[in-house]
Amino acid sequence: MSEFVSQPNFYVEGKEIVISKSNALIEGAYDLSPAEHNLLTLAINKLHGQRTNGKQVFITAKEFAIANQVSEKYAYDILKQTARRLHERKLKCTIYVDENKKVAGEEDIYSVARPKGFHKPMKMHFNWLQAVAYQDENGFIYLMFSDPLAYLIGKTGEAYTKYDYLKTNDLDGFHAKRLYELVNKWKGAKPTNGNKHPQIIMELDEWKEFFGCADKYPKTAEFKRWVLLPSIEQINKQGDFTLTLDQDKVGRIITHFIITIKDNQKAKKKEFKDPFRDADTVDMFTGATDKELSSVPNPLSEKQAGRFAGTITAYCYKNNMTSEVHELGSKLGCHFNSWYDAKDHIFRELQHKEQYKKYLPILKLVGYSPIYNKG
Repeated sequence: MSEFVSQPNFYVEGKEIVISKSNALIEGAYDLSPAEHNLLTLAINKLHGQRTNGKQVFITAKEFAIANQVSEKYAYDILKQTARRLHERKLKCTIYVDENKKVAGEEDIYSVARPKGFHKPMKMHFNWLQAVAYQDENGFIYLMFSDPLAYLIGKTGEAYTKYDYLKTNDLDGFHAKRLYELVNKWKGAKPTNGNKHPQIIMELDEWKEFFGCADKYPKTAEFKRWVLLPSIEQINKQGDFTLTLDQDKVGRIITHFIITIKDNQKAKKKEFKDPFRDADTVDMFTGATDKELSSVPNPLSEKQAGRFAGTITAYCYKNNMTSEVHELGSKLGCHFNSWYDAKDHIFRELQHKEQYKKYLPILKLVGYSPIYNKG
């Protein structure tokens, strides 16, 4: 038990709580209470951040209280109540069989992200937990995740969604919390069919399964009234997004619900060009000249980003550029719970057409040459 007790308070006062959750779980189908969803989200994120390669984790009443902005006594009462119910909870999600890996004889042929080549979807049905217990004296709940869930947590880096957990405290219902996660996954999608903003389009039955109420609300109007509209209203009130609901019909029958996402968090920044700035002068923050940055070719490929993200984080740590991961996060303008979070973040930014440029100086230090990255 020593491995997962090594960080008893992963969530502490005054520190951001950035959730990294596998997209397989973001898009999965299940029904939980709001407290169960909160606990599982925090526990899954903690296990992912600690990187013990195990499936055991515990959440203290203090952690739960800090994350959900409630008293420790109330937090522990909630944890005890939740522990009694969680063991029976189930979920469904989709992963993919990568046929190319299968042909190549690779041991792990499954993927959380949809593979680019030939693949087959595979539906998984399993329990969240293998065991659960709570400890009165020290005030914590112990969770042992099921093997399938531990497997998905271990593959979080393949395809995941990040969001600020504290922003979900204003969302009262389970359905609103789930929709908020899904919206965060889709907010950066490219708009289609001439739309200005990205959309989530699913059939009625898919929406009902997503919210864990496939066998409830036989009338579509009831599902819309009691699930969709209240969730959208709560998220709109919270303020990060403005969601609008539309529907497609065949005759009088509603077949699809469509949620359009306007991201209110996007800052409208105007680029300021300093008329006195010399394009050939090395910038003290980036370590490169404006001319160098403007001539940088394409961002890294997924394969290159995977290699150099690990190299960069290792270089920063070994060369004492940042003795703590939060220092690296501060330099990059974000927050990390672990070095693995940092690696995941850098992995994505190295593939971004603009964010990639700020890594040019350190990429040169670790042996990367843009001349080999023309396509």
